[in-house]
Amino acid sequence: MKQTTLRFEVQMIQEAIEFEDGRQFDRMANVEKWKDNVKVSSARMGAPTIEEIYLQIERGEEINLSQCYIKDFSLSTYRKNKGYADDYIVELNSFQASQSFFESETATDFSYCNFKGRVSSFAQSTFNKARVNFNHSHCAASLNFNRAEFYAEEVSFKFAEFEEGDVRFSASIFDCENVLFVNTRFGEGNVNFRQADFKWSNVNFQYSSFDLGDVSFDKAIFKGESLDFRKIEFGTGKAEFRRVDFGNGNINFSESEFKEGRINFRHSIFGDGEKKFEMVAFGNNQVSFDGAKFGNGLLSFKGSSFDELILTDCLLAGHCDFRVERGNLLDLSYSIVRDILDLKAGDHPVTLKTWKFDGLKNMGKIFISWEENRAYDLIDSQKDSSLAAKASQFNLLKESFHQNGKYNSEDKAYVAFKRFEMRAHLHNGLDRKGIRALRARFFYGFQWLIFDKAGLFATAPMRVFTSMLFVLSFFALLYIILPHFVHAEIVSSVGDPDRLNIVEKSFYHSAITFFTIGYGDYYPSGHVRWLSAVEGWAGVFLMSYFTVAFVRKILR
Repeated sequence: MKQTTLRFEVQMIQEAIEFEDGRQFDRMANVEKWKDNVKVSSARMGAPTIEEIYLQIERGEEINLSQCYIKDFSLSTYRKNKGYADDYIVELNSFQASQSFFESETATDFSYCNFKGRVSSFAQSTFNKARVNFNHSHCAASLNFNRAEFYAEEVSFKFAEFEEGDVRFSASIFDCENVLFVNTRFGEGNVNFRQADFKWSNVNFQYSSFDLGDVSFDKAIFKGESLDFRKIEFGTGKAEFRRVDFGNGNINFSESEFKEGRINFRHSIFGDGEKKFEMVAFGNNQVSFDGAKFGNGLLSFKGSSFDELILTDCLLAGHCDFRVERGNLLDLSYSIVRDILDLKAGDHPVTLKTWKFDGLKNMGKIFISWEENRAYDLIDSQKDSSLAAKASQFNLLKESFHQNGKYNSEDKAYVAFKRFEMRAHLHNGLDRKGIRALRARFFYGFQWLIFDKAGLFATAPMRVFTSMLFVLSFFALLYIILPHFVHAEIVSSVGDPDRLNIVEKSFYHSAITFFTIGYGDYYPSGHVRWLSAVEGWAGVFLMSYFTVAFVRKILR
């Protein structure tokens, strides 16, 4: 929406004016720029008649309108006066209009023109009122709009074509209802909108294409209700959107295609509107959003494909949809999630190789499937992450699954967390060498056997129960074998009335020792005494372990 508080006052003066380059005009215009009731600037300009300009065009002369006031310039009117067709191409030879002032009550019209010759320039010029129309214009060389100011209802470059030269709108101001670059073709040159201020304009680049040159919107400002970059073809040059302020409008890059160039949105600010990057083909490129801030509205990369999508140290305040079609790396390290982070596959699979979120602060909910998303592989495949970093990420997943009531997945994430944590402690101990390394190996082996293999860190009651049966049987076999080698026997304190053989006595003694029943009818003698003590401790531990695992399952 056009929100300017500026106004311009033009006074025609019937006096000649001459510029330093030798150009002379029979009359001049005094153009004053006012903001509210304060005069901002004042400039005296040449004021050629529109008929004089049309005559230069007809003759094919080089046209220099720099520092001029041009009223009602219209190539549509020119074609009509000459009897040309509406789409007749008008040649503008070496057109120069720097620091000029264009004004019209209907339209400033450069449609169906061909800028030929050397660089054409509208640098530091002002376009005031009505519409500014460059539809179907063509330029083979460079076209310069640096620091141009547009105070119009609409600025349109629809179906314009730029070939080899650069197109520059650096530090330009667009204070309009709409800014349209629909179906615009940018060729081999660079396209520069660096520090451009689009204010409250609705901006539309839909169906445009960029070829070989770099595209830069660095530090540009958008405050309109919509920014449309749908179905754009970005070429082999870099696409720079660093430190862009996108305002609170809806932003749509859906179905756009990037080829080989680097894509950079670092430290950009996205407001509370929708941010859609759906079904975007980012190619085999790294897409960087480092340090970007995303407001409360939807952020969606649904169905997109990329090599690396980097959103480290970002603020993700709204619903974030990362149900991508294909990607090698999604990096959300050290970012803040305030609402929903969705990676769970729906109708179509999410083919993501690696997901890195070390240091992620989750204040919302993460939706992901342990099986369908291959969550273990997403973390384990991280090449540069430490074992401790991987452990912390599995722990965060475990907390998320618990929050969402996915308790089986929580158990799997918890087991992975503990295993990587153990390996991290072992690795740190081995780095210290000496006695610390030996101690690290011992504790790792103990934890691996007792906590992991015996019961999967209290997540599998049946595994603990199986371990209990194994330990009971193992000690029973020892009670059978040891008497053949050392003084060791199981003695009956009541005269052995049931006449049990060695196998029966060994298993019976192992059972009452393991379960700490202690009837007293059979007791160990010799070397099996210390062995029975060890079994008693193992029984107490495993029964407690089973109780914890079983109750944990029941309570959930």
